[in-house]
Amino acid sequence: MKDASAYCRTGIAVFAATLAPFACVAQSAVATVPVGTTPIATAANPVTHKVFVVNHGSNSVTIIDGVTHAASTVSVEDRPEAVAINPKTNKVYITNAGADSVSVIDGGTDKLSATVHVGSYPQALVVDTVRNRIYVANNFGHSVTVIEGATNATTTIQVGQGPRGIALNAVTNKIYTVNYGSENVTVIDGATGSTTSVPTGKHAWAITVEPSTDKIYAVNEDSASVTIIKGATNAATTVSVGAIPFAVEVNPVTKKAYVLSYGDDTLAVIDGLSDAVTKTIRLVTHPQAIAVDEQNDRIYVANQCTASMTVFDGKTNLPMTKVDVGTIPYSIGMDAPAHMMYVANYSSNNVTVIR
Repeated sequence: MKDASAYCRTGIAVFAATLAPFACVAQSAVATVPVGTTPIATAANPVTHKVFVVNHGSNSVTIIDGVTHAASTVSVEDRPEAVAINPKTNKVYITNAGADSVSVIDGGTDKLSATVHVGSYPQALVVDTVRNRIYVANNFGHSVTVIEGATNATTTIQVGQGPRGIALNAVTNKIYTVNYGSENVTVIDGATGSTTSVPTGKHAWAITVEPSTDKIYAVNEDSASVTIIKGATNAATTVSVGAIPFAVEVNPVTKKAYVLSYGDDTLAVIDGLSDAVTKTIRLVTHPQAIAVDEQNDRIYVANQCTASMTVFDGKTNLPMTKVDVGTIPYSIGMDAPAHMMYVANYSSNNVTVIR
């Protein structure tokens, strides 16, 4: 989680000339839903169309009905940080960093069904819907807790130092942690639990997987680069991006990866076939979060300093529109089948609903 105190450190910013004009006029949000204190993570269930918002400051999860926008609240343990959903079992998993636990919410009843003890300071998690397993990255414990979804039984796998991000390739049954302290990626074989280490750049911060090309993208915060790992061989290459990169998402249809850099307010576009940066877009708005709509080939960037979200055309890399949201938009949750998007606003304690 990037420190929200960084908000507008350089003052109010405007879009660079390279972004204007927009391809269409700005659109309004459908609704604004009050949530708990300092919401920092959001996820939507594409089957039930419920949205789960993690409220870091009030130790709770707000559940939003995607149709009516009615909201309810479930209390969890100390300092919840991340959320992941298994749509097949209709269970929701929340990491509680301050309590070394994971809260399990039954999506049918919207009630807490279990609390599972994990390692020290669980910061990220990912769900394997094929095998009904949940993998939890424990930052201070230098480990991954594997939770069996059917029983909540756990096992522990040691990884590198300070895993703060985790990703999964369900096709190959491999799990990847990005380790800030040891500056590497740990590759976990989901079948055997055995591990392999791949070096990265300085202070690896975020990670994602593109399953169709079997490539892993690890963002290196303090070396302004991305380490691209081939899943079949663990061979790695390094690509330079903007200063202080902190977020990465991929479009599996176009095979493009998108990297947000906070230090110079840029969005780098990486061709997943050539592993080359094909475009660098200047944002100048202190970007905070990114989401990719693979169906429509659009990229969404939440902008801290302008309380807005910019929509980019994936084909042209040009901005299509800008949508006003709340103060310090911090995370984006997408319900692709419903064509809905949910932006959690850190300082205004609400969620902006966008169609």
